[in-house]
Amino acid sequence: MRIAIKNPVNQRSETLWFPWKAEDFERVCVGLEIEPSIKTNCTIADTSDERLNTLLKNRACNIDELDYLMKRLDSFDNDELQTFYAMTYAEKAETTAELISITFNTNCCGLVADFSDLDAVGKKMYLTEQGAVSEKELQSFDGRAYFEKQLAQNQKPRVTPYGILYQNKNPIQTIYDGKHFPLYHWQDEIAELEVGKDGYSQSLYLPCTQMQIQYVLLRLDAESLSECSLSLISEHFSDRMLEIITSEKPLCENMHNLNYFASKFREMGTQEESYFEKLMEYVKPNNQKDLKALLDSMYEFELLPNIHNAEEYGKYIICDSGHFEYDENIEAYIDFKAYGQQKIANENGTFSDKGYILYHGYNGELAQVLWEHLGIGIPKQDFQELKLYMPLRGSTYYDENDYGDLCQVDYKIDVCPDELAEYKDEILQAIERNALPEETKRGLMRYYCDQDSVNAKVNKYDFSVEEVNGQLMGVASLILNAPLDDMELARIKDEITGQASDGWGEGFEQREIKCNGKDVYVSFWGAKNWSLQTAEEMGIEQQNHELKFGGM
Repeated sequence: MRIAIKNPVNQRSETLWFPWKAEDFERVCVGLEIEPSIKTNCTIADTSDERLNTLLKNRACNIDELDYLMKRLDSFDNDELQTFYAMTYAEKAETTAELISITFNTNCCGLVADFSDLDAVGKKMYLTEQGAVSEKELQSFDGRAYFEKQLAQNQKPRVTPYGILYQNKNPIQTIYDGKHFPLYHWQDEIAELEVGKDGYSQSLYLPCTQMQIQYVLLRLDAESLSECSLSLISEHFSDRMLEIITSEKPLCENMHNLNYFASKFREMGTQEESYFEKLMEYVKPNNQKDLKALLDSMYEFELLPNIHNAEEYGKYIICDSGHFEYDENIEAYIDFKAYGQQKIANENGTFSDKGYILYHGYNGELAQVLWEHLGIGIPKQDFQELKLYMPLRGSTYYDENDYGDLCQVDYKIDVCPDELAEYKDEILQAIERNALPEETKRGLMRYYCDQDSVNAKVNKYDFSVEEVNGQLMGVASLILNAPLDDMELARIKDEITGQASDGWGEGFEQREIKCNGKDVYVSFWGAKNWSLQTAEEMGIEQQNHELKFGGM
């Protein structure tokens, strides 16, 4: 919901989308010079919802309370919203504090706007009262009888513009005291820091900003977190990770690391969280420094569970990895142990009680961890760059008229690759604008789902464009921790093809690019005779870029 906020002191205003992220909250408050307070500190100039406008327009409020209220309303379905607005009308609620309390009381009243089916009305009112009812019970429930009972018990039902309110057996309570927010999880939080003082507690959802900490301290009448009891809760951090985080130093002195870990996990999916937990079981980090090094390089590992010796490893590579065409009839003639030993001698891996762990990268801090915990010595190496080229298709809806002026037309016109080369800078700028913050570290490898050797070896890849023989071509630029074999190259080509056709490329080709007075659309997929080739396969010379690890 869009809400226009104004600082009544300096009259600065900004229209915002609520609910908002913690980072946006702090940015806007700093920009409007709204100081943290538990008293009113801003004015609501306007909202995009007429119902809310009636309640709040031109009213003073506390911006932290407003954000909390919007998060509560964001979770409501349409029926709950209608009941909420009916109750605010009936209760003559005027402040955000009163509105917050009402959001916790919508189960106390049944709202009826249509009396045509009293059985359905009664069932809906009963479900509101109970909160949850089995489907079987609700089907057999006599809704009409329940409605008639509610009618008899509500001699003076409250009439509102949204319908008639009938109070049920649930008592209306003042849940919010105007200072301490009730516990509420707006979304799946990475971690929660419960902050307590003098019998009250407030929650910080991680990662959090310094301003959020300030608001929690204000609501608890505390000067700093060191005055409070702190408890860390997370369904995303493993038990061992929680143990390391909470035992090394007091939580009040550890907010930087807590935010770092929560930020890293916010970028992960469930599969990646499970993988990191397994990685911890292999490496067995002892402290937060180990954890940070492991998180920074988690994709550079390959884990092979239940493989505990060279013979098992050799058999896995030959029979199960897919690297070889294997005929089980010749198994008796293969020396799996010798092959496994040869592989191990030429790579950075070792056996643990969980299986074989293989590392393809180089991280200075992690190198020390791997040596101390697993005896893996990592020689310093350079990143390698690999480029995969693909033809582009350009198009526009502009053409020259008889006078040589550009005008818009209702049909698509192709822009040839040599003309696209003239717009190289504009297209590169558009690619840069299209990048997302979460893609900074790994580029589009962030969306690679398999925990395999490709994930470990390809540190990052992004799309770009280059001029080749006078024509502009699309390029997928890969940064490698280690060379790819033929099968791994085929896998990453399939991944890049998918991104070019249905993922990144599908979004990019719909964005117009201003080029020499006309809008041009560039597709990394739509060209005739599309292919994805290395420089060698194309017969062109690629510069040999050796990228140093620098400060890693």
